[in-house]
Amino acid sequence: MNRNKQSVNTEIEDISAVIRMLDSEENICNFLLEILTEAEVETLSKRWRIIKLLAMGKTQREIAQDLKVSLCKVTRGSKILKNKKSIVTKFLIKE
Repeated sequence: MNRNKQSVNTEIEDISAVIRMLDSEENICNFLLEILTEAEVETLSKRWRIIKLLAMGKTQREIAQDLKVSLCKVTRGSKILKNKKSIVTKFLIKE
């Protein structure tokens, strides 16, 4: 793993540890709103919306059109859901 990727992973681990220590959904939301910019919150929210719509069975083209995003952004979410080992897949797809 290159040095920059290792640093990013360490920071993600630190953020995960803080989130695990937070005692309520409200505190988790406030923490995320404090550390993320408005644009980052919107991007993260849109990505999560895309993945949830895919899990509900909407087509990639429908989602791209409805949310006014590129098909590439939707395809990224689709690839995550196709990975049976993905945490997101395990959380959203109940088989």
